[in-house]
Amino acid sequence: MVAKSNNSGSQTAARKAYRTPTLTKAAVLSAISAADSQPISGAPSDCWVARAAFGEADIRWMIFRAWLLDDAPVWFRRLYLGYGESVGDWLAGRDRARLLVRSLMVPAVNRKLRGWQRSTPLAQ
Repeated sequence: MVAKSNNSGSQTAARKAYRTPTLTKAAVLSAISAADSQPISGAPSDCWVARAAFGEADIRWMIFRAWLLDDAPVWFRRLYLGYGESVGDWLAGRDRARLLVRSLMVPAVNRKLRGWQRSTPLAQ
């Protein structure tokens, strides 16, 4: 950060106070792990389509699962539970289809992340 001096017109560097680094995404990770530790009857244990679209190593499939269980419209949840496994199997190996499905899922993932960020205050 650079601040201008009113007297001489020269620029002097002002230092910010040191803040200890904190993990600001901890609420997101704990919310995901809490959702996974509580089995729900009829819930997709594997979240087939999201896992096929994002890949198993990408945490976004778990965030999508949390959105599906908590915030998705009832009609969508029923459709997903009814056809999700076969759609997930079909998506495997189809890169263009996976890219399209992923682009449709990202807004739900982002909404869920924003909701978690609003519900937990950031560490100061």
